[in-house]
Amino acid sequence: MIASKHPDAPELRQLFGAYLNADFVADYGSVTAAIAAYRRESSAAHRKAALLELMRLRAAAPSHEAFAGALTALGCEVAFAEPAAAHALAEQLVDALRVFSEGE
Repeated sequence: MIASKHPDAPELRQLFGAYLNADFVADYGSVTAAIAAYRRESSAAHRKAALLELMRLRAAAPSHEAFAGALTALGCEVAFAEPAAAHALAEQLVDALRVFSEGE
């Protein structure tokens, strides 16, 4: 597991470390494809945990910069053109994890 200032987010560390890491473009081609791989390869319980962790992290972040920093600290290697882009990634993850988790 990836060391982090957020030990209460182990599933996000797993998602970012295994799917949205430095090699995600080479491995998956896009953020969307990496998220799809995570959805296929993880259990409903893990997806639900990731969703809850992400929602808690997002609620606790006082700014776009803090949220982007928290994602990076958890191992997310997506390059954010601006800090607000971290929230766009979070929305994409929430939508994907919620839909997939509710379907099971």
